Amino acid sequence: MSLLFESICVLNGRVLNPKWHELRYHSAYSKLFGESSKKSLLAGLQIPIEFQTGKVKLKIIYGQNQKEFSFQHYKTQKIETLKIVHHDELDYSRKYNDRRTLNKLFSFKENCDDVLIVKNSEVTDTSYGNVIFFDGTNWITPKNPLLKGTCRARLISDGKAKKKVIRVEHLKSFKGVKVINAMRDLEQKMIPIENIIL
Repeated sequence: MSLLFESICVLNGRVLNPKWHELRYHSAYSKLFGESSKKSLLAGLQIPIEFQTGKVKLKIIYGQNQKEFSFQHYKTQKIETLKIVHHDELDYSRKYNDRRTLNKLFSFKENCDDVLIVKNSEVTDTSYGNVIFFDGTNWITPKNPLLKGTCRARLISDGKAKKKVIRVEHLKSFKGVKVINAMRDLEQKMIPIENIIL
């Protein structure tokens, strides 16, 4: 069984939105291992001094009886174009450390910055994040993403995003899209909808 992981934003030494990562961790742990985790995801975390300034990506790889922390200074990748790719069998309902299928799909991006994955005729996610579309008034996120991300869950809970089935033919009704994840919140620049390439 593949190990799982959480990517968490640490800003100037402070872990952001830990509640949402804990919720996903405990849900995944209990479903995969058939028991509740007796410890917090962040138990034992010590942030090295060199990673206590600026924006840092904390990656926690875990299994039933193991956990490993790693840190990396983070620079937001510019995403301005998305290439639509189709894959109806892809299962990434848990944050598996084995990303081979996602990486293969990413290789089909051609001249674009990332791929927008369509599964069973529904728009889902990019290779590295959920998507959230702007219709001129509201932010809409796919009802059935590949992975229920923590940023997505928080925005829905806060009433800042609504869930809806989105198909390729619906894309023209939106103004633009943003790629979101634990490291990329709504402050990201919007990608014009015409920059999604069929």
